[in-house]
Amino acid sequence: MKNLKKYSLYIAIGVVGILLGALIFGGTETKVELQTPDEHIADSHTDDEGNVIYSCSMHPSVRQSEPGDCPICGMELIPVNDNSTGGNPNELTMSLAAMKLAEIETSVVRSGNPVSTIYLPGKIMPDQNKVSSVTALFGGRIVNLYVDYEGAFVRKGQKIASIYSPELISAQQELLQAVKFKEQNPVLYKSAKRKLALWELPAQTIENIESTGEIKTELDIVSPATGYVTKLNVSREDYVNRGSMIYMVADLSSVWVMFDAYESDLSLIQEGQNIMFTTATYPGEKFEGTVSFVDPSVNSMSRTADVRVKANNPEKKLKPNMLAEGILTANISNQKSLLIPKSAVLWTGPRSIVFVQIPDKEEPTFIAREVTLGKRVGEQYIILEGLEAGEEVVTHGNFKLDGAAQLADKLSMMNRNPGTGANRTGHEGHNMGAEGSGEMKMEMNSPLMNEEPMNTEAKSVPAEFKSQLNNVVQEYLKLKDALVMSDKSKVTAYANKLENELKNVNMTLVKGELHTTWMKQLEKIDSSNKELKQSQNIEAQRAAFLTLSSTLIESVKTFGIPSVIFQQYCPMTDGGKGGYWLSESEEIKNPYFGEQMLKCGETITKIES
Repeated sequence: MKNLKKYSLYIAIGVVGILLGALIFGGTETKVELQTPDEHIADSHTDDEGNVIYSCSMHPSVRQSEPGDCPICGMELIPVNDNSTGGNPNELTMSLAAMKLAEIETSVVRSGNPVSTIYLPGKIMPDQNKVSSVTALFGGRIVNLYVDYEGAFVRKGQKIASIYSPELISAQQELLQAVKFKEQNPVLYKSAKRKLALWELPAQTIENIESTGEIKTELDIVSPATGYVTKLNVSREDYVNRGSMIYMVADLSSVWVMFDAYESDLSLIQEGQNIMFTTATYPGEKFEGTVSFVDPSVNSMSRTADVRVKANNPEKKLKPNMLAEGILTANISNQKSLLIPKSAVLWTGPRSIVFVQIPDKEEPTFIAREVTLGKRVGEQYIILEGLEAGEEVVTHGNFKLDGAAQLADKLSMMNRNPGTGANRTGHEGHNMGAEGSGEMKMEMNSPLMNEEPMNTEAKSVPAEFKSQLNNVVQEYLKLKDALVMSDKSKVTAYANKLENELKNVNMTLVKGELHTTWMKQLEKIDSSNKELKQSQNIEAQRAAFLTLSSTLIESVKTFGIPSVIFQQYCPMTDGGKGGYWLSESEEIKNPYFGEQMLKCGETITKIES
């Protein structure tokens, strides 16, 4: 009875599986027909002699003429479906139902002016052209402060302080003496009046002194402009010297916003451009200003330049030292370029893959195409070569199409030589006992490993810096070996040692662009290593190791190290997206799976200086 139930369950599962397969690959007809195993095999791909080709869904490079198990992972081999349309051998055809299940979405390649959006951090500052200083025109003692705190609002001509000065009294006495000899010595008289006028005594006050003969012992100081007191440098009864600053008054009807722009964005920023910015004080409210100055020099530490924006502030909402975030939209080129969404690109470097939907087909048909990428602008890429305006590219579901193309030995991310069986799956180098076996056919026509020299700029990197970077790499290799053994505690210990070696790298040894590059890579390496240290299990450690490895590989290629090292790759890492790591030897020991799939991977690059 138990066996009957078990067989019934197996039969039910089989029927459901066949129904789903028929729905996905059964064409546009709504009628679903069940296929027998013989009928399924009849629809499968055959070689030149008419033999059915069997392959592994995880390792498409494994291809043989009889059913069996994959020698790499042990999965059952399946017949390879031929989804081509009889035209281009790299075409893939899907039914409408399959397209819906795979969630395929497309976008039209458009021609337009590439626009880049730049985000700039900044701070509100007073407009220095509207800042007035109140200074002492003669020495004396501050008697009264009518405005005695910073931030006070004052109007032009408002009395803000008074000063007692022996020099002022002496100058008034000189005027009174000169008045007596006004007719005999008019030059002396005019000189005495001009002296008081230069001390900014009002003309009416000078006339009163002359007519009444009364000497003023104190002089009122008035504000030269309407605004806010931003600086107060004296207190009551303080003595001041000639030229001492007493107040600073800022008119905030317009302000400056000082933004920091990275040197990579400076070519897109010019005087006269409009820029929108927001503040945390008024969320959702956008302010606007105009770029009035771009600093001609770049800060050697932060690698940024100051960008000054002038903004009107009639309601006085913008206050000095408030933080702001600027958004600048700039045209990269005045010439039109081909643009596609970033999600359409299966990135493999400057020459990447996109899937194009072929028009005028009875059923949805797609083909992988190599394209040459230009600059990334926001959520789009500029296409330099490989597409034409009006074509449709897949923007969602393209990884599923790539997997189907790889399995069918068609052009894909990892198979640039379709039809040869030389799929770049990361396992072409594994003989796994296939050599000498007449049943197994593994075609490997492409070279497995390239020797990759260091970046040409690495020749200018000091040997001391390379040696310090090599110390980091050596701790990384020990960490990698601990992941191979799935030893969490050792992984954490070596991550601590790697952090110490990272601190010992003297960043001042590299200059210019290399210094900037290292600063960016250092931040990524340190961040991923800390994440690795704090991980609670080996799976989380391996996930952090993936980011650590990719950045450290960039560093090794950019700066060089005194020893030879190998870059290795496994396509099954990170949910099938693939992952890289460094190794001191060509032997594959996979740190992402450990003993489960120790030999899964290949050596793709030998890096040497």
